[in-house]
Amino acid sequence: MRTLTAVIAATLVAAVPALAEPTPVVTGGVTLEFTNDEYGRGTGPSLSAEAYVEAEVNGFYAGLYGMMTDEKTDNEVDVYLGYRRELDSGFSYDIGYTRYFYPRDGGDCCGEVTLGLYTPLGDKFALGLDLAYDPEAEIGNAYVYGEYYLTDKWTLSANAGVYQVEDAPNEQEWDFGAGYAINDELALDLRWYDSTAYDGYGALSVSFDTTLFGG
Repeated sequence: MRTLTAVIAATLVAAVPALAEPTPVVTGGVTLEFTNDEYGRGTGPSLSAEAYVEAEVNGFYAGLYGMMTDEKTDNEVDVYLGYRRELDSGFSYDIGYTRYFYPRDGGDCCGEVTLGLYTPLGDKFALGLDLAYDPEAEIGNAYVYGEYYLTDKWTLSANAGVYQVEDAPNEQEWDFGAGYAINDELALDLRWYDSTAYDGYGALSVSFDTTLFGG
């Protein structure tokens, strides 16, 4: 309960700059993902639904994310906040904190401090780095990803990283796939996921993201 109170308090603190800005930007979105075998468990096809809502002012943001899956113990609710900025060069960074809750599997799980870095390499390529650290469990993970823009609509991308598990050797995972932007709000993604901890599986997702207020 103390952790949840601290997260809520920090969210309110991050939102203070909004008091001086009359038009905060509020965005939201939903994603439906179809997989041939969720997390390589051998349980067959699966469907998951994700949704989020986020408010941002002058780079400071706070949001709420939720996911529902066929495997009910994986149902998840996240509270997050942070600060992001993009420089004139296109380089951007994102510093944040996320708290994870699993309503059907113990409730308040854990939290991570996160750092994301992104840089374009010309007009066609981009590279990124995502780092996360759980200070309570003293475990972390690191991922690198790359994107190649075939056209204004088509994007190829790949992601690879290593993550720590308590009292177990580090695990590695990776994915690659292609995305297609139907318009500014609607997109499709076809991807293959694999890991040293689970069998590989494919996923097709459709996502809708839009500005709800401001902008």
